[in-house]
Amino acid sequence: MKDTFSNSKLGSCLVSRGPRRELLIASFGCFIGTTLLLLAIQIYQDATIYLENNEGPKNYFTINKKIEGGALLNLAKKEESFDKQELDTIRQLTGVKRIGGFVRNKFPITLYIWPSGKIGFGAAAKTDLFFESIPDEFLDFIPKEWEWEENASIVPIMVPKFYLDLWNFGLAPSRVEYPALSTDAAKGMPIEIFIGKNKETTLNGRFVAFSKRINSVLVPESFLNWANQKFAQPDSGDFYFLWKEGTIDGPPRSRSDLSKLQTLPDFKSWEISPLGNPASRSSISSLLQKQDSDNEPSRIILEITDTPSPALLEYIDRNEYELNREFPDQDLIKKALQGVFAGVIGIGILLSLLSIATFATSFKLVVSQSSEYVKNLLLLGFSPGQISQIFYKRFQKLFIYIISGSFVVCLLSKYFLCQTTFEFGINIESNLSEYTVVFTVLYSIVFLVVNKTNISNSVLKLDK
Repeated sequence: MKDTFSNSKLGSCLVSRGPRRELLIASFGCFIGTTLLLLAIQIYQDATIYLENNEGPKNYFTINKKIEGGALLNLAKKEESFDKQELDTIRQLTGVKRIGGFVRNKFPITLYIWPSGKIGFGAAAKTDLFFESIPDEFLDFIPKEWEWEENASIVPIMVPKFYLDLWNFGLAPSRVEYPALSTDAAKGMPIEIFIGKNKETTLNGRFVAFSKRINSVLVPESFLNWANQKFAQPDSGDFYFLWKEGTIDGPPRSRSDLSKLQTLPDFKSWEISPLGNPASRSSISSLLQKQDSDNEPSRIILEITDTPSPALLEYIDRNEYELNREFPDQDLIKKALQGVFAGVIGIGILLSLLSIATFATSFKLVVSQSSEYVKNLLLLGFSPGQISQIFYKRFQKLFIYIISGSFVVCLLSKYFLCQTTFEFGINIESNLSEYTVVFTVLYSIVFLVVNKTNISNSVLKLDK
């Protein structure tokens, strides 16, 4: 009889009204909780992908020493740089992976962008500029035109992406002779580089890339090292007063000029003082013993493991350094996003747990109200597993409706979200992420297994 007795007939023997109100509450709680969980996971994935594609890199920072005082004080003040001991200390701080130093030009530079007569759009955009270089491993990407060798016809230049935005949305609209430029068009702009105060040397340049990581005008290290050796000019920090027999001898002299005097007989008895503080005298021999500060960077770039560690931030604060970071607001956005995500996930999990508990209680009542029929069927030889399967299929059918409804709501919400964000110029993939689908499957399995176990235990209790 057990083999020929269909499940439909067996199910008809176990029909009971059941606690409908409790099941309705459990179903509604499960639907809301599941929907919140799916939406939270999907929206978090979309927001994370968007921020990663549109933010500056979170693992790179630049540090420099603060510049304080007025123009007259700093006119003769030597450039603040990081010595080897400071670099070693920073390198050993928690979370710091590696350090790179910025090398800057030591000669005047004037750029003519869009030179008149070469394109025919009017006068060139003229600007006094600077060049810097960093080790290539710190660049967000290395363009194929980045290599430079002496006597090359073009100097490759990399500028921040927002420089191009300033041209397109600031300079170009205010000057009829300058059109807005795409990235490819900007790379084709002719550039003339004039070196020296009187423009003694002229070179040709090209924009080859637009960086989202480095807030500086970059050129290859090979070019800047060559140019500094050939065109470098001493700055005010390289000039000193020469003291002979307690009085200043002549005008300030550069370090290289003073070095040439070391063959004179009284050289070791002379003294020097910096241009910014004439009263601070020291032996001229100390000048030759000092490490050349040209090799000490005034600005450094750090690659860190994630966000700055407390030890790094405390060291920066203690030494009154300045930490510059591209797109720092993204951290606040991500923290807020994580907070909202955690809150929604917490509410969803709470509702899901409550719905599991309510379902468990409700189906215990269902089994309890059918206890007389269950016991009779057990006495007739039906196994607890067969009877449990009938109750479980009822729950399974109900849960499929719930999870399907939550999935549909998530899809519709994603569609309307894509439409809304598109109006603000934000493109989001319209399909659900694989993480959302995987979570839905795992969540369903856990929910079904827990309730199946609960139903089986309730039936087994009646078999005793």
